[in-house]
Amino acid sequence: MPFGLTLSPDEKTLYVACLGFNAVAVVDVVSKKVKGYIPTGWGTTRVVLANNGKQLLILSARGHGAGPNGGKGFVAPPQGTYIGDIQLGTFQIVDVPDAATLALYTRQVLDNTFREVEFADDGKNPCPPLPGLRKSPIKHIVYITKENRTYDEVLGQIEGAQGDPSLARFGEKVSVGDLKNVDIMPNHLKLARTWALSDNFYCDSDASIHGHHWMLGTMANEYVEANYHARSDFRPFSKAPGRRMPATIGGVDPEDYNEIGGLWEHMARNGISYFSFGQSNEFAGNYEEWNDTIFGTAHPVPWPLPKALLDRTCIDFAGYNMNIPDQLRVAQFEREFERRWGSGAEPFPQFISMQLPNDHGTGPRPKDGYPYLHSYMADNDLALGRILEYLSHTPYWKDMLVIVTEDDPQGGVDHIDAHRSILMLAGPYVKRGYVSNRHANFGSILRLIYTLLDLPPVNQYDATATLLDDYFTATPDYTPYQALPVDTRVFDAQKSLKIYGREFDWRAVPQGVKMDDPEEQRVEHYWQQGKGKKK
Repeated sequence: MPFGLTLSPDEKTLYVACLGFNAVAVVDVVSKKVKGYIPTGWGTTRVVLANNGKQLLILSARGHGAGPNGGKGFVAPPQGTYIGDIQLGTFQIVDVPDAATLALYTRQVLDNTFREVEFADDGKNPCPPLPGLRKSPIKHIVYITKENRTYDEVLGQIEGAQGDPSLARFGEKVSVGDLKNVDIMPNHLKLARTWALSDNFYCDSDASIHGHHWMLGTMANEYVEANYHARSDFRPFSKAPGRRMPATIGGVDPEDYNEIGGLWEHMARNGISYFSFGQSNEFAGNYEEWNDTIFGTAHPVPWPLPKALLDRTCIDFAGYNMNIPDQLRVAQFEREFERRWGSGAEPFPQFISMQLPNDHGTGPRPKDGYPYLHSYMADNDLALGRILEYLSHTPYWKDMLVIVTEDDPQGGVDHIDAHRSILMLAGPYVKRGYVSNRHANFGSILRLIYTLLDLPPVNQYDATATLLDDYFTATPDYTPYQALPVDTRVFDAQKSLKIYGREFDWRAVPQGVKMDDPEEQRVEHYWQQGKGKKK
């Protein structure tokens, strides 16, 4: 992903800042061949020659990454704790290397990216080490994505894992307003303790605009990165022409469309059956008329969904909107399941993707069953528990894997790293009570999905990511899941659904928080931490 270029004084060598490779490529202009690479920080964006062409000045946007942004002993830097602020770019001055030095640099870049991994295949692990080696007994994957949480704020109390219980504001026995000893997300904790979780998983993303690309296999390229800080808005009743904005979420623009696409195109090309509930339809301002109560892809939106996705998506599944309870999304999923697969009208897909976004959280709405910020977390938790209970009582549970993760971690803080987030696996072939310490990211999730479905990698990220085969056991346990109730003082599910039984003016409904505007997210972060007021 070339982001910046500079040409040598003799015009024979081109230096290219490679955003997606954390390196500067050295290109021979005459032969058009890459001579080697110079290692840099994370997210290389600019390179310039200086000192009469003898030195390179290199900028990397994310530098060394973030590090922790909370916890015991953490001292907040002057710029604050928001993930988009805490990580600083790096500036390098590098002498233009000779051939021998360039060879050493190139080796370092390749070692940073590609790891030689030895594996011993006993033929029993449900996750084979390589696609095509043998078939996995796991035939169906349900990929549930959520919004904006760090590891510590939800799972920091899990025993035997690297967590900071003091940061677990959405855990168990916490205080909410005047309430004491409240369990906010009991199903998340039960899932983590029943099956498997990672305490070493990191989102590649800072915010939604990055995360919804990464987790669906479309890399956040230079167009996405450059437009991330563009102020964006949606004005459904404006008379002005034009319907596009740069901050799209998963429903990609032509400018950020990867050469061979991502997850959807990969499955379509290889004959994998799949279906989507809400992915790539993430937009808080997705209504057009005052009396419009339709949700999902049926809405006019300012960008097109990729055809490979549009053809296999639930067109009225509620997209990103904090005014819609996750309980309604569960009902929509169950209805579609029964109509398509429970009835036998269609074969159950090999892959299902679903968004449950309400753990993003926003301002309290007591009259609608959301008296606290924590209410949205409880809504999301109950929805996740209901989905697991429903799936585990279907005939497809016997060969199913459920993956649960977040699109980004920007809503909270973590004592290990601001990018550390939630990754949990559930299903008959998942180990019970297991904590994985193996490093993982979105590439690891995609590599796992592709390996189980016997697919090759799409790009260098999933090709070189850690394979999560340590989560699995060859001895299945088919015990179904039973959802735990949430505290009705924190979230009233019945009251949250009553809003859809009466007529009201949609113009008067408050907008959900914007997903991608940096200033909006910064304000949201500090408000959620209790360190500032919302606008």
